[in-house]
Amino acid sequence: MQTTIAIDLIEVAPFKALAVRTGTTPDKSGTRTAWSMLTEQVPLEDARLTDEPSAYVFIPQEQWSKQVDTLWVGLAVREFGDAPEGIETLEVRGGLCARARVCGNEAHMWRVYDAMFAWLEQSQDYELDRREGVLGMETVPLHPLNALTIPYSEIETFDFTMLYPVRKKSGL
Repeated sequence: MQTTIAIDLIEVAPFKALAVRTGTTPDKSGTRTAWSMLTEQVPLEDARLTDEPSAYVFIPQEQWSKQVDTLWVGLAVREFGDAPEGIETLEVRGGLCARARVCGNEAHMWRVYDAMFAWLEQSQDYELDRREGVLGMETVPLHPLNALTIPYSEIETFDFTMLYPVRKKSGL
């Protein structure tokens, strides 16, 4: 289990993803349903997938200032090819992102979210990039365990990395 929370800045390369849009649900089942729909249409053996497959939960950054209600669950691909019915194509801009790792129980996960947003508020130089079309992401490893295949209420260890695009504060 992770005991310290570290937030750093990393450069993320732009990439393409095939994804399923979902809403947020009180029981947190939306991302699991979307993952199931995605992998029915884009199996993990699909030749378009990048070499190191990870699941992504994409979050429109402008929603952080009100309520997050739209998410996408996706897989990074080299090319879109023919997107199956119900699958959307996303162009992730990449760029500078604030990164925080989550590896712990649900209370720990919420502490990492709090730490991330406190860091963003207190940063002298950077702010969350909330422009329309900018997607934050949370990467979910597929191995040794893929949390998107487990009901939220049964997850004992949350294991993912937050990558939220940032930009220089205006006036700097």
